[in-house]
Amino acid sequence: MANRAGHLFDWAHKTPDAVSLVFDGTETTFAALADDVRACAGALASLSIAKDAHVGIWLPACPAFITVQQALFMLGATVTPINVLYRPGEVAHAVSCCDLGWIVTTAALGASLGDAAPCPLIAIDLAADGEGLHALPAAIASAPPCPQPAVVTDDDLAMLLLTSATTGKAKGVMLTAGNLAANYDRTPGWLGLGHDSVILCALPLYNTFGLNQCINAMLVTGCTLVLLDRFDAERCIETIGTHKCTFMPAVPTMLQKIIDHPAASREALHHLRTIMTGGAPVPSTMLLRLLDLAPDVEVLTGYGLTEGTALVTLTDVKLGPDGRIVRDRTIGRVLDGMTLAILDDASEPLAAGENGEIAISGPNVMQGYYRAPDDTAAALDGRWLRTGDIGYLDADGYAFIVDRKKDIIIRGGQNIYPADIEEVLYEVPGVCEVAVVAQPDEMLGEVPIAFVALRPGVTATIEAMLAHCKASLAGYKCPARIEIRDELPKGPTGKILRRALRPVPADG
Repeated sequence: MANRAGHLFDWAHKTPDAVSLVFDGTETTFAALADDVRACAGALASLSIAKDAHVGIWLPACPAFITVQQALFMLGATVTPINVLYRPGEVAHAVSCCDLGWIVTTAALGASLGDAAPCPLIAIDLAADGEGLHALPAAIASAPPCPQPAVVTDDDLAMLLLTSATTGKAKGVMLTAGNLAANYDRTPGWLGLGHDSVILCALPLYNTFGLNQCINAMLVTGCTLVLLDRFDAERCIETIGTHKCTFMPAVPTMLQKIIDHPAASREALHHLRTIMTGGAPVPSTMLLRLLDLAPDVEVLTGYGLTEGTALVTLTDVKLGPDGRIVRDRTIGRVLDGMTLAILDDASEPLAAGENGEIAISGPNVMQGYYRAPDDTAAALDGRWLRTGDIGYLDADGYAFIVDRKKDIIIRGGQNIYPADIEEVLYEVPGVCEVAVVAQPDEMLGEVPIAFVALRPGVTATIEAMLAHCKASLAGYKCPARIEIRDELPKGPTGKILRRALRPVPADG
C-alpha cells in the first residue's frame, strides 16, 4: 500500500464504527476520521497543495495533526513535522533545509513568527483568512472533499524528517513510501499490537516515536489511540485505568515520573500489556523499579534512528535468577528484514566483542539527506548506513552501544545538535570560542552544557548568555550550565576537541 492514507480508508470501510481516536473525552470513529481527512485534503488541494509538494506540520498533539498528516499523504505530498517548541529561527531553518512551500499550524504559533514567516501559513483554527494566514476551516467549507488518494509509488518521497547529519544543523532525512512500508507497517507486529490494542500516546507527534508507535500503529492495526495533549504522570495513570490502555510507548524520563508518582501501583497499571521505551539511554535502576511495579507487563527497549526510518533493534527486558537484568544495557537484536554489522574504518565487519561503528542495511534505510550530498555520502557507505554510534555484538547477536561518534545530545528523548547552541552563543558580543557537550543527568539522561572563551579584555556574563539562548532556542536546547574558560582545548589542526570537555560519567 504505497499511499500512506490507504490504511485509514481500509479500516473506515471494514470497521467504520470502531473508535480510532479518543481525545479530551471525545471519540472519533474510523469513518468520521476518514471523512475529516477527505474534507481536509480537498481544502488543501484548493490552496494549490498537490502531489510532491513539501508541507510542514507545526502543531501540538491534537486530532488535527493526524487529520492534516493523512490529508497530505492522501494528496501525495511530502510531510515534514516541525517541533512545536521551535522558535522563529529554528522554523526558518526547517523551511530552508526541507524546501517547505507551506506550513500548517495554529493562529497562535503562526503569529509567533511575527512578520518573518518563512513560507505561506495555513491555520487550523481561523474562521477567515487573516494577514499572512490562510484559514483551513474556511477552505474546508468551500472546497469539495478529495474523492480518492493520489497514486503513489514506493519510490515517491513521503516524509522529510528533521535530524542531524554529522555534527551540524538539522537536515531533512528523505524517507520514501517504500521506506515507511518496510518499517512502519511492520512495527505493530514487532511490538505485539493488534486490532484489540488500546494505545496511550503522551508523546509529541512530531518525532519518529510518536509518528510510528502511536499514529501509524493505530492506522495499521485498526486499534484505538488515546491521545493526550501533553505528558503528565497523573493523567497517564488515570487514562490507563479509564480507557483500559494496553500499550504505552514512552521515553525513560516519562516512565521515571510515572513510577515516582504516588498514584502508581500494580492495580493502577494492570491493564497495560506492553511498554516500549527508548529514544534515550535507559537506566537499569529505572527498569528494575518498573518491572517490580508492573511485573506482568512486557517491557521492550530498542534502538532506532530517523535515517533508518524508525526501529532497528528490539529486546524484551527480563530478570535472571539473580534478580538482575539479563543482558543489561543491550539494545537488542536486529529486526527482520534488516542487517546490522559492526564496521571498522575500512567498512570491514568486525568479530563479536570488537568495538566499531554500528551500521545497518535494508529497505528501511533513507534515500539520503535532502540537498546535502556531502552529508549523504558520509552516512551512506555502499550498502551500509553508518549510524555514528560505536558498539559491539555479542556471540548471540545482541548489540550494545558504548559511545556515540556523533555529538548529538539526547535530553529526555529530544535530540539536540550542539551546533545549534554554539551558533547562538557565538552571537553574544565578545565570545570567540564555544563548545557544547552532553552532561549525564539522572532524570533526563543528558543535558547540554556549554564552554565559552572570550576575546581578551571582553566581559560577558553567564546570565546574559543564558538569556540570549532562551530568546533564540527552544527551551529544551538551552544549556543547563555555561562555563567560561580562558581557552578551549584544541587538536593539532586547531579544531576544538569536544571530547576533552565531556564530563566523565560517575560509573565510568
